[in-house]
Amino acid sequence: MGPRLFAARRAAGCVLLIGLAAGCASGPQPRDPVVPSTPLLGRVVSAPSCPVERVGQRCPPTPVPGASVVATRGSERYEVRTSADGTFRLDLAPGHYTVTATNAGGYASTATERVVLRHAPVRLRLVVDSGIR
Repeated sequence: MGPRLFAARRAAGCVLLIGLAAGCASGPQPRDPVVPSTPLLGRVVSAPSCPVERVGQRCPPTPVPGASVVATRGSERYEVRTSADGTFRLDLAPGHYTVTATNAGGYASTATERVVLRHAPVRLRLVVDSGIR
């Protein structure tokens, strides 16, 4: 390495070190505030699940896979789809939300609940109409 190349690299290294030192000397850089989130956990089920319910015969609601679940707060909108067992999870900032589930498939029905999220997880069960009569 020739003396000129060595001097150029040394000068570049000094500029880099000076730049780093200036950045470090200015103190920590501001970071985006961390917004705490609260889990909204739920399940979307469909009922009735039997065409005719008889006394003594169980006919529990059935899970709705792929249902759309939307949580709104003012102009904010958060959406998720339910898993195969009808469950969902949304991590949201504390506040008041309207949560709406829309049945997946042929019969489009909805279920809506209002929830208040604070700091503890909130569990929600939304029952949409299956359309069976």
